[in-house]
Amino acid sequence: MAGETEALQELGLTANEAKLYFILVRLGAMKATALAAKSGLQRRTVYDTLQQLGTKGMVGKSEVSGVAVFSPSPPSSLLSFLDEKRDSAEKLLPALSRSFEAEEKAGVSVMYGPQGMKTVLEDVLALRADYCVYYGQLQIFDTLPKFFPIFNEKRKQLGIKARYMVLDTPKVRERAKLIPLATFKFIDPSAPSPGVWWTYADRLVLILAQKENVVMLIKSEALAKTFRESFEHMFNSSSQVYRGDAGMKAIMEQTLEYKEVLFIGGSGQAPERFPAYFKTSYVPRAIKANLKWLNLAHHSITKTSAAKLPFHKMRFLPKDWAYNPNVIWIYGDTVANVVWKDEPVVFVVNDRTVANAYRNYFWLMWKTAGKK
Repeated sequence: MAGETEALQELGLTANEAKLYFILVRLGAMKATALAAKSGLQRRTVYDTLQQLGTKGMVGKSEVSGVAVFSPSPPSSLLSFLDEKRDSAEKLLPALSRSFEAEEKAGVSVMYGPQGMKTVLEDVLALRADYCVYYGQLQIFDTLPKFFPIFNEKRKQLGIKARYMVLDTPKVRERAKLIPLATFKFIDPSAPSPGVWWTYADRLVLILAQKENVVMLIKSEALAKTFRESFEHMFNSSSQVYRGDAGMKAIMEQTLEYKEVLFIGGSGQAPERFPAYFKTSYVPRAIKANLKWLNLAHHSITKTSAAKLPFHKMRFLPKDWAYNPNVIWIYGDTVANVVWKDEPVVFVVNDRTVANAYRNYFWLMWKTAGKK
């Protein structure tokens, strides 16, 4: 133990910090009283030292039955604040990691601020583990504006792959393009939340993105496996639901990525509901992209602004066809079943076979529909 604690001191820790951190790595989560007894330090000194280690992102605190319990952060957290001594830290990591990974009990570490998230990224690199991220708006670009690009470059060099399920907004889609070796699935943005979770190796990371981020790192193979299986199910599902105006705008943004959108039953609801968005944002970009709308429309559309869109070609359903708030949108490999309620609901299916079947159905009706 003496040799390891001396090495930790050479990396910038005080003697007391090195002693307590090494005890936690060897023995796992402990109460302050137990740490005092084990280390021979006074309890006040133990509390002060633990606070210093917490500031450095090396120790987390949780409560069990109202009593504070302290857990070591992954040894790779050494690298988060000792970049200038990285070579020395990396030589020390294997011995510390063997002790940390050998601990079979679940461990919980709670960290705060940017340092907590940086510790997680360093841990991903140290373990060379592929990871999954669910929810959020890629706020990590704001939390670690300088370090996240560095992390991605190192991850690319190590071949670490990532998968993200994130809220479908234009800003998120632009940020997604900057992340290498990553696969994305975009989901309903109508209910944004500061909660995000990551899972990799035997870790689950729960993040509350707020003014001071709260990062809870849980080392548990069983829990990580449960969350990973849940992620797999959602990521591989071909269907999802978008809701509200935010969800509807996300669908419209998707259509701008294609050259053609087919509609069955359209009656001009989108331009009427979002006139400013259509006039200042959607229409100019649609024209620039040479987008075409082909619409098997309800006759009521002639009374709306949609009928005058320059990229919109219509044929009509029979005049006795009753109005229906349900409209089918077909673009790429996607079929979006839109229900224009007070709060729109969109049932989305991403499947080439399904999209082609609807597309064939559209063209069959298009040939016999009334022209304009």
